[in-house]
Amino acid sequence: MTTRTFARSVSLVFAAALLAGCVAYEVSAPPVSRPVPPPPVSRPGVGVDIGFFYDALDPDGDWLRIEPYGWVWVPNAVDPFWRPYTVGHWEWTDWGWTWVAAERWGWATYHYGRWVRVDHHGWAWIPGDVWGPAWVAWRSGPGVVGWAPLPPEARFRAGIGLDWGGIDIDVAIHLDQWCFVDDTRFADRDVHHYAYPVGRNTTVIRNTRDFTRIRVSEGRIVNEGIDRTELDRATHRSIPARRVVDNPGSDRRRAEVTTEEIRVYRPEVRPGPSDAAPPRGRMPAETVRPPADPKLENKAERRWDRGWNKDWDKLEKLQRRDEPVAPAPPRPETLQKVRDENMDAAENAYRELVAERERAKRQAERGPRKPVPKKNEKGGDKKEKTP
Repeated sequence: MTTRTFARSVSLVFAAALLAGCVAYEVSAPPVSRPVPPPPVSRPGVGVDIGFFYDALDPDGDWLRIEPYGWVWVPNAVDPFWRPYTVGHWEWTDWGWTWVAAERWGWATYHYGRWVRVDHHGWAWIPGDVWGPAWVAWRSGPGVVGWAPLPPEARFRAGIGLDWGGIDIDVAIHLDQWCFVDDTRFADRDVHHYAYPVGRNTTVIRNTRDFTRIRVSEGRIVNEGIDRTELDRATHRSIPARRVVDNPGSDRRRAEVTTEEIRVYRPEVRPGPSDAAPPRGRMPAETVRPPADPKLENKAERRWDRGWNKDWDKLEKLQRRDEPVAPAPPRPETLQKVRDENMDAAENAYRELVAERERAKRQAERGPRKPVPKKNEKGGDKKEKTP
């Protein structure tokens, strides 16, 4: 067993026992931004009820009944250590910072509702009926930008705006929920490649402050976040401004980015009946599930192990970057910083291992999935050839 493997193992054991921790930091007033003047808002031309999400997202995840949130959706094809709002990129629009997802289900889960991290299951999406460019909080500090999904308690109310529900956002959003990147990488297309490992959050967050700015302007929800002009200077290029326009075709739900526009599928969502439920939804606490197929469970643990090694290597690389060039004995505060980061990384890794095993169990219960029909040139379903 190598020294690094032993260190990770010890950290993971301690983290599994602790599974706790928080960081206190000061919050300063955010600066005033200068958004692009927006054109008139066009109302979505498609109307659905919230049950529409049940069928639309079923092929890509599982619907679970988890209180106090009700029916939530858990993606089943994400990598270990995945976080919402990471696979995709940011665009500046007349609605502020708008998230353009690479996942095919991102049209729903990043623009309606909220995300929450659930014990044993990992990240889960709570459906909502209000479209926004991105429901995230922001933090920024010298050379770094961060964002995290807004907690379920932060709700949008007609005529009021964003209602925080009396919560302290610095407490409601846990350290491991933030995604931080160097400000020079913020505007890159594959931003998840440059995201800091979760363990680094425990020290980075101390040097950042809140920049969450979500307001209503001329009928649109504007998520301003970080000042665009500051990012222009950091990236040494001008970040373009685009308009958000509707794409009513339900068969083209991915956002389409052109020179001047971002075409999005954003139906107007009605609440629907209170007793609506997904056809294949289940209540985990009330059902006894079969054990996972050993092959699936072993595959899940191998996936987690690869992710854990990658996350740990990234953290070690950042820690080496912080060390002085000339050989010198490490200072006590440096050693404490490394210990804090390694412990938080191991704590997060343990939670991810539990979630990855749970995904394997759900997959075993659900069984083989039916292939999604491919569209032919005329828009119809292609017929699969039989062997």
